[in-house]
Amino acid sequence: LAKPRGPPPPPSTPGKRLLRRFLDAMRVLSRAVKILAYLSPLPALTIASYAIPNKAVDDAAWAYATEAMQRLGPCFVKLAQWAATRRDLFPSSFCDRLSKLHASAKKHSWTHTERLLRQSFGDEYSSSLRIDSDTPVIGSGCVAQVYLATVSDGSQVAVKVIHPHVKAQIASDLRLLRFATSALDKIPLLHMEWFALPEAVEEFAVIMEEQLDMRKEAANLDKFRRQYKQYSSSVDFPKPFHHLTTENVLTETFEQGDPISEYFSSSAEKKRILAKPLITTFLRMVFTNNFIHCDLHPGNILVTKDHKLVFLDAGITNTLSDNDQTNLRDLFKAVVLNQGYEAGKMIVDRAKRQSCSDPEGFAIKIGQIVSEFHEQRSVGLTLGAVKIGNLMSRVLELCRSHKVLLEPAMANVVLSTIVLEGVGRTLDPDMNLFAAAMPFLLGTS
Repeated sequence: LAKPRGPPPPPSTPGKRLLRRFLDAMRVLSRAVKILAYLSPLPALTIASYAIPNKAVDDAAWAYATEAMQRLGPCFVKLAQWAATRRDLFPSSFCDRLSKLHASAKKHSWTHTERLLRQSFGDEYSSSLRIDSDTPVIGSGCVAQVYLATVSDGSQVAVKVIHPHVKAQIASDLRLLRFATSALDKIPLLHMEWFALPEAVEEFAVIMEEQLDMRKEAANLDKFRRQYKQYSSSVDFPKPFHHLTTENVLTETFEQGDPISEYFSSSAEKKRILAKPLITTFLRMVFTNNFIHCDLHPGNILVTKDHKLVFLDAGITNTLSDNDQTNLRDLFKAVVLNQGYEAGKMIVDRAKRQSCSDPEGFAIKIGQIVSEFHEQRSVGLTLGAVKIGNLMSRVLELCRSHKVLLEPAMANVVLSTIVLEGVGRTLDPDMNLFAAAMPFLLGTS
């Protein structure tokens, strides 16, 4: 149904190209002024929060910072959320604050949605997709909003539509971020080379640009559905409608269910049914399929009436390189087998970027953390007895303080582990983590 392309536009004249460049420069300049206006109070607020050791002052500074990020739009919201995953770069208190930033946004108008639908599918789109100004909006994130619509056979579908101007705004913001980080990286007195800011911005840019093409999310959903077809009785993903999907619009099956968080207060039996498929699905993503959903917070996990888990919002995924996958498997195996010192040596030796002045001390501290973890073995390595999220957080904090930079893909997997471990413990504190993980670590599952 995607609208056929018309004849190519006539070539632009030098005058038009010059005008476009001028307008583009003005747009970026205007955006820079707005960003500076919102961010300029932050240095003073930061100084105040350190100078006045008062929780109210600290809370006020963070409240302004998060509000400023929200008002500056999707690039800054996602940048803050991305920074929250890099606990090997930033202090835990900083990451904890940023992780609470929600990626919600105001709803855009039906006029914009209708214009995109016509551009994508032609004027007769309503013959295949029943959606109009009365169609309910069931969610609005910082990049797109979602409608509950129907297709021609009456089936309900979720239609995700990109917000207006979001692509141009993100392009401007990325240009400004690249300029700012490149400039900071070249100032010797700041010693910013450790943070590898230009590389970090390029990593972030890839994440943002992938979310601006709905066809990529559709392809991700297809891949997940193929990989988990044999587990479809317990795990599922929405099915995309490719003939109703373009760069700006994604149409997928509407999945009936409740967020998994609504089951946190259910009976122990109901919760236990959900814990095993949740944890094993994540382990399978990481260690078997090497295709990882990178936004697995409780709001993106639904539970159907027959207790099937449905994973939503697959726009951000991760695939580890062969080297990273080997390192991650060896690291998890060393932790499970109580080989913390060896794990610490391995982290330093295999790091692509590190300025660790005391590798031996780093390895000893990792060994101490892992040993504390294994002291709980007398009561079993269950989710209730051991706090793997706490272990991972402490490992990342050591990486930061000893200047051992993890690969971004590995840092994302570690963060996802922390999030899902918390959900798993809430559902079934008696689940044996050792028993669940070993088949995947040994490659027998």
